Amino acid sequence: MRCGWTTLPACCMVVILALGCTAEKIPAPEPQAAPPVIVPAAITQQPSLSAAIEKAMPSVVFIYTEKNKLVGGKPSFEGGSGVILSPDGYILTNRHMVEDAKTVWVTLYDRSTYEAVSIFPDLLLDLAVVKINASGLPAARVGDPDKLKVGDYVIALGNPLGMSPADGIGTATAGIISKSDCSFTMQGVPYYDMIQTDAAINTGNSGGPLVNLDGEVVGINSAHALFAQNVAFAIGMNTAKHVFDDLVETGKVDHPYIGIIAEDMKPQFTATTMNAQRRVIITNVEEGTPSATAGLKLKDIILRVNGQEVNSVSQLTKLVWRMDAGDTIKITCLRGGETVDITVVLATRPDDEPMAEL
Repeated sequence: MRCGWTTLPACCMVVILALGCTAEKIPAPEPQAAPPVIVPAAITQQPSLSAAIEKAMPSVVFIYTEKNKLVGGKPSFEGGSGVILSPDGYILTNRHMVEDAKTVWVTLYDRSTYEAVSIFPDLLLDLAVVKINASGLPAARVGDPDKLKVGDYVIALGNPLGMSPADGIGTATAGIISKSDCSFTMQGVPYYDMIQTDAAINTGNSGGPLVNLDGEVVGINSAHALFAQNVAFAIGMNTAKHVFDDLVETGKVDHPYIGIIAEDMKPQFTATTMNAQRRVIITNVEEGTPSATAGLKLKDIILRVNGQEVNSVSQLTKLVWRMDAGDTIKITCLRGGETVDITVVLATRPDDEPMAEL
């Protein structure tokens, strides 16, 4: 049989090939393996946060306060958070949570509730200690926020929007460190040594802990920006723990004081590396204060405190406020092109001192 290549319509050519005739059989193509799925390293390396949450959450408490003020002729109540730092019932929280409180109740992770027997507020910073009559409580572990870097994961724990552990366990929101060494003043209260994070901190999270991936408390959740998204702040634990220890030991905090006003200088760039050199300059030395007695002078440029580089007023304040009245510090200054070391004995900060004074 001859195959009529020229007489068959084009649509039949496929049939002829299939029947054989004189056409050569075309082998079926080899099956191809699916290409491997490549998972970005950033996805495979993201840590689980569950272990850190499990470690820290039992130390988180719900704080519920009845305020002395009336709203619409009725009692006013507020809810927030705190963290147990001592097994014998000492709890750290924000001052704004418990100030002007008629009664304060504390609900623990196991849903048991206690009425606070003592409240110790810090009159300068937004921190306070609440004492309940309990023992054997799960105290949180404290970490070092100075070891954190921008981009490190952190977790905000607490009881937002009035959700008490009596209604279920507290909540956790995660984010990263957005910035460290922040400072600002809000409603007359100075906020220094602040950690900025994009972890959600909502109303009711105030006073709860900000923890690292080891479940250690590195900050106390304190504020969030109402006009922005994912901008929240926690007081660094190195400052907060210092305040906590003073309040537990003596019931008050004697914040140290040297008696200067300082400002951040514009950064100077070196000709070779173009790295910015940020410094702090003294703009006022108050008479009769430790700074005047020690010999600090107007226009002294502060380079270091106890050997640690200083590049902002916020950092200088943080270093000083972590110390106690009576402690001695060495301030290294640049004066007239020469480096001088000044030894200053810290005094107790006067209650009526303006916030600008350090």
